[in-house]
Amino acid sequence: MQNIRHVMVVAAALSAVIGTLSAGATNIVTYTLLDSVTTTADELIMTFRRICNENDRTNILFDLTSSNAPFTIYKVEWTNGGVLNEPLEPFSLIAQGDDIEGKSSRWHISLDFPFSDAFHEEDVLLLTTDRGVIYCPTSRAGQLQRTIDLLRYDYEKELDSTKRSSRNAWTILGIVVCMAVAAGVIVAIVVRRRFVRKRKEIEELSLLVVERSDRNRELQAKIDTLYGSSLDTLNMLCNEYFEKNESDRVKLSLYNEVEKHILALRDSKSVTQLEDIVNTYLDGIILKVRQQIPSLSAGDIKFLTYLYAGFSPRAVCIFTDIKIKNFYNRRSRLKERILDSGAPDRLLFVSKM
Repeated sequence: MQNIRHVMVVAAALSAVIGTLSAGATNIVTYTLLDSVTTTADELIMTFRRICNENDRTNILFDLTSSNAPFTIYKVEWTNGGVLNEPLEPFSLIAQGDDIEGKSSRWHISLDFPFSDAFHEEDVLLLTTDRGVIYCPTSRAGQLQRTIDLLRYDYEKELDSTKRSSRNAWTILGIVVCMAVAAGVIVAIVVRRRFVRKRKEIEELSLLVVERSDRNRELQAKIDTLYGSSLDTLNMLCNEYFEKNESDRVKLSLYNEVEKHILALRDSKSVTQLEDIVNTYLDGIILKVRQQIPSLSAGDIKFLTYLYAGFSPRAVCIFTDIKIKNFYNRRSRLKERILDSGAPDRLLFVSKM
């Protein structure tokens, strides 16, 4: 619902401050409170409604829409044919009061100016307010031209905004493309570096495998040098014991000879030499076992030495004087003890058994 107020501007009354009447000239102001805000905050919009000559004066009727009262009109002027005219009765307006404070309102203003016998296309009504100077053409042609100018201004503004948006879009697209290219180059560089690093790792592993194979062959050669002749002699005596049908005295002699060679293989000197060989070609593995798992007994160390040297289960049984079925139980229990020890290299120790 709209609230309408009518004010006959004869003297200062309510929110309109007007000069004194003279020669029958009358300035009329009415206002309407709108239900909703129709313009942006603190904006005044002037709309021309009518111009006519009556009673030897020119009357101009216009509307002024305010989105947020109060406002003040200090002066009104009308340019007619290049001549600046003021109202017959001085006019100013202070729009204020509790009923319009902070509300949207439309003011209907009628002013009388000196008589003019000709209206021109360039005639303009000027309002000097606390929100700036507001102007409005007072001819239909001027109104049309102003509309065209406003449309042209809005079009150019929108076109400029579109161009800026387009430039921004192209700029953003260029940045995105550059970033994508840069990311692609970085990814390619990272992948290439990883490929090169992996290739080097594979080459190093290949060299390590070759080196390890060479070291294993050297280890086997050293062990063969240490035990080869004794094992060959032992094998020959065993063959003679089982193949020749000699007397019990001869068999007993052969058996004693075999036992003597076996005891020679078990002596501490041979075990120490074997341990040194294993340490040399397996990166000091026996030394590491002694340091990291001091709870292992001398028998356990000796058992590990034979395993790391690569002897078969039967050979280990001969050297350690245990039965073959006990070999597997002992190796299994020893693995568990090593894994439970918490030694840093426990996985290495077990893998070599």
